[in-house]
Amino acid sequence: MKPVRVVLDTNVYIAAALNPQSIIYKIVEDSAAQYLAEYYTSPEILQELQDKLESPKLGFSRVDVVRWLNRLEEAITVIRPQQKVDVLTERDPDDNKILECALEAKADLIITADHDLLSLKEFQGTKIMHTSSVKYLFPQLKDQ
Repeated sequence: MKPVRVVLDTNVYIAAALNPQSIIYKIVEDSAAQYLAEYYTSPEILQELQDKLESPKLGFSRVDVVRWLNRLEEAITVIRPQQKVDVLTERDPDDNKILECALEAKADLIITADHDLLSLKEFQGTKIMHTSSVKYLFPQLKDQ
C-alpha cells in the first residue's frame, strides 16, 4: 500500500507538543514509523510553530522548542513551496502556507482543526480533514 502524503497544520503540531499522550501524537508517530503516511512541512510552517511554542501563552522553553523542532525535522520531509496561493486572504492569509505546502508535496490530505481550512473541504485534489477524524484513517493504530 502506498503511504498517504500528509500536511499537518501548525495547530496539530502544537496539540501534539502539549500532549504527547494524545491520539493525534501517537497516530502521527506510529503511521510514519509503519510507512502508512509520509508527512511534509515547510520552513514557514516550522517558523510559525516555533513562534507559537515560544510565546508566553504556551510557555515552552527555548531548549524544548528546539528539541521538538529537531525531532520533527528528522521525521518529516521539509519542502520549499515554489507556488504561492491566495485562497484564504480575507479570513486568515497565514493559512495559505498550509495550502502551498500541500500543493508542492502533492499531498493527499491536510489535517487541521482550523475552521477556515476545514470550510474548503478540498484544495486542488487534497482532502482536508479534522484532527478528530484521523483515528479513522489509520484504524489499525488506534488500539496499539
